[in-house]
Amino acid sequence: MHYKSSRALSIIAYYLSEYDMDAVITLGYQNRAQAIREISEKFKRSNNYLKLRRDEFDALPFSKSHRNGWKNREPAKDVLEMGEWLRLFSFDELTNLVKDLLENEVQTEFYDKQYVEEKGIKKYAVDFDSMSEEEIEYIINGVDKNARVEVTVAPQKKRFLKVSLINNIKMLYRGSCQLCGCKPFEIDGLDICEAHHIEYFSESQNNDASNIIIVCPNHHCMIHKYNPVFDRDLLLFQYNDRHIEKIKINYHL
Repeated sequence: MHYKSSRALSIIAYYLSEYDMDAVITLGYQNRAQAIREISEKFKRSNNYLKLRRDEFDALPFSKSHRNGWKNREPAKDVLEMGEWLRLFSFDELTNLVKDLLENEVQTEFYDKQYVEEKGIKKYAVDFDSMSEEEIEYIINGVDKNARVEVTVAPQKKRFLKVSLINNIKMLYRGSCQLCGCKPFEIDGLDICEAHHIEYFSESQNNDASNIIIVCPNHHCMIHKYNPVFDRDLLLFQYNDRHIEKIKINYHL
């Protein structure tokens, strides 16, 4: 099951609020109404959710939006928190992240080998039958950010995992682990955190943003060693000894 994240949609809502028609045009839409409608369809949500979320970001005290939005209402705590964080990122950084969130939502097509070679896409073939989840994620975290990982799903048919989505979600956390909230070595600009697939990618081939968590190497190793159960409603890992580890930083799940 692929879960659709309201927080991922909130990132898009902020982007549409902050950059308005520049964002709409950059994403390839002709007008605001089309953008709201088609983005909502991709996330299987009503148009009202994205529109109202955008209006909430319009009301932030530092917003550059010219729309009235919810100017007469106090912004919700999570809206203010997300706005304060997302304003740290450039237009280009948010554009890349939003495009990947949108493209990944609909990336369910199969591509044949000839199509990929004609487009000049660098690809990595992964033989899941002979590799562990840790080995697969080592490749996913380490390959070129513009690469795709090739998954064989049927004779002559391939599915591709976009590595750029993982790198852009890592960028969102600026080197911090979502579980402990710390930056390894406490050095700004040094990012050694890794992407972990909550539902193991080797089993699910689920590369949706809602299936990716950014963790430090210690937490990544511990998760793979003890295989805790993830509670999506409470956003926490439950270990066999009843130890609970709750997500401390969350801007996309």
